[in-house]
Amino acid sequence: MGISRDTLIRALKNTYGKNGMNDKDIDDLCDFILAFFGYDDYVLDNVLSPPERDVFYNLEEYGIVSTVREEVNIVKGKTWRINQWYLNKQKIMKLAEDKSETDKESNIYDSFFKNM
Repeated sequence: MGISRDTLIRALKNTYGKNGMNDKDIDDLCDFILAFFGYDDYVLDNVLSPPERDVFYNLEEYGIVSTVREEVNIVKGKTWRINQWYLNKQKIMKLAEDKSETDKESNIYDSFFKNM
């Protein structure tokens, strides 16, 4: 099961949008993410440039992606490390449906002050 663009945009709006990112930048970030993942669930870390990797680390802070490290022993006894980034589909779905706690709090306080 893949993540649709609309779902990813809703998740980004509920995270980055609430921290001040505008809709155009959210659309660009969504396209950036989908350009790497396409129809796959993972991306190899070694295809990322340092600035792109920084974006992925930031996405990881929100739980949108996660990283997995795998070590494989090769013929000459050396260890080959494979780092991969995975889309956290369950978290993205949750973020897309999330009704922010701050929205609930602001409504509580708004109604509180209206009743005074």
